[in-house]
Amino acid sequence: MNRSLLRLRVVLLAMLAVAVAACGEKADDGTISVQTDWFASTDHAALYAAELNGYFEDRNLNVEIRQGGPGIRAANDVATGNATFGLALTENVILAAAENVELLSVFATYQESPIGLMVHESSGVTDIEGIADLKVQIFPGQVFWEVLKHETDITPAEIAFDGSMTAWAENPDWAVQGFATTNPFDARKAGAEPRMLTATQLGFRSYAGVIFTSRSYARENPETVQAFVEALQQGFADFLANPQPVIEYINGEVNDDFLIEVGEAAAEVMQELAVSEDTESLRLGAMNAEVWDDVAARMFNAGIIRSEVDASNLWTNSFLSPRDERASQ
Repeated sequence: MNRSLLRLRVVLLAMLAVAVAACGEKADDGTISVQTDWFASTDHAALYAAELNGYFEDRNLNVEIRQGGPGIRAANDVATGNATFGLALTENVILAAAENVELLSVFATYQESPIGLMVHESSGVTDIEGIADLKVQIFPGQVFWEVLKHETDITPAEIAFDGSMTAWAENPDWAVQGFATTNPFDARKAGAEPRMLTATQLGFRSYAGVIFTSRSYARENPETVQAFVEALQQGFADFLANPQPVIEYINGEVNDDFLIEVGEAAAEVMQELAVSEDTESLRLGAMNAEVWDDVAARMFNAGIIRSEVDASNLWTNSFLSPRDERASQ
């Protein structure tokens, strides 16, 4: 097992051990708490659009959205009962399931994850094979990267990512971990000519912005979960149709570090990443078995999880409202 995978597993086991040990019923004051994965941005547009436009209130839901940040692990908070819902990647839900933490995903913001690698246009790199010739600046233990390395046998030099794009900008033979929604915009603003290769383009499709709860909460509160998810659908549809009010709300009322110009650039990218054949035939937030099963199997084959996970127990579309009902809201 390589060091990145070992580090990933040790950290995961430590976090989940704490989560499972702390599991228990929390006092219920009627608040539905949502722990996001990072500071407020358009990645959380469905939540903030529903809040801004009163869709939670319309359904008599008292929703508290908690911003994430360094060290925040939404799966832990949901597992311990410290949050009702959490937001993460498909991979995080599968990692939790491999350690017997029962989460149920009910909504996917992104049909294709915006996470991937950003290269310089001048490098000519367009696929995973081309990445083999570059130095890769990345946070250790990224699942998409570990899976793709395992499957392709590429062994590029790796440099620990510190969150800054400065070194990447100065080295045309480097690739850097990034988000398609924000980092290419920042790079162009700084004078670089980036090419973003999402994990899907590199050969690993998964969902992102996945909203989940505990299986027990969903089982005991189906009407609340359905109302919450329908509010997300309605809010997200509003955002995709007209992003500006939500971007200004996030910047003005929630996180003034999230610049409006960044939100506007992100919204353009989201028009493609947030929709798929599933959302066209079903509805916003929809997921399918093929993606979940594929990610779980590839994580097992790459040694990221020790035991096979039945991904069919980790997600559902049953709380989504039909397209005709959404259109009439």
